[in-house]
Amino acid sequence: MRLRFFAIAPVVLLVLGLAAQPVSAQMGWRMRAAAQRRANGAGKPNVRGMEGLPPKWVEKLQDMPPAEQERFLENNQRFRNLPPQRQEQIRRNLARWNSLTPEQKQAARSAEEALERMTPEQRAYVRNTLLPKWQVLPMARRLVIRRHLAILSRMSPSTQQAALNDPKFMEGLSPDEQDILRSLNSLRNPNPPAQ
Repeated sequence: MRLRFFAIAPVVLLVLGLAAQPVSAQMGWRMRAAAQRRANGAGKPNVRGMEGLPPKWVEKLQDMPPAEQERFLENNQRFRNLPPQRQEQIRRNLARWNSLTPEQKQAARSAEEALERMTPEQRAYVRNTLLPKWQVLPMARRLVIRRHLAILSRMSPSTQQAALNDPKFMEGLSPDEQDILRSLNSLRNPNPPAQ
């Protein structure tokens, strides 16, 4: 079940304050693949594109060393019944997962947990509205928003709201960037104080 919603993981990592560029770069291929599957009408993606394997097996595979993963797959009838290109894709995805650092794996797991806590409406908003806006931003503008989020993360919720309403704090951000910042902050703090 981990990392089930890769299409919105970068935004969730950003919300959590975990969005280091290497994690985002490592996860980019997964997000594009998951978005493509959803666009083609596929159901919920399984972890890292490992459809065809039960979620519990995927979790088990994540925690195994590569040699044990391969033995598990070779001895698994369900896996062996998959088309060869699907088997190869699963192996490649496992290799990518294995190449992540422990910190990157933990960040990805944290993102999945955060996604599971979101309401379906929040996930739909992130996937359909917030992520597309984020993806079209140039890297320099993303960094500006990340800096603002880092500053907000050190504030109490009431101080955050005051900062988000302060033109001086929002200076240098376009109206769209301000909206993205407010959305990311509200996802991190789902119950802001009454204004």
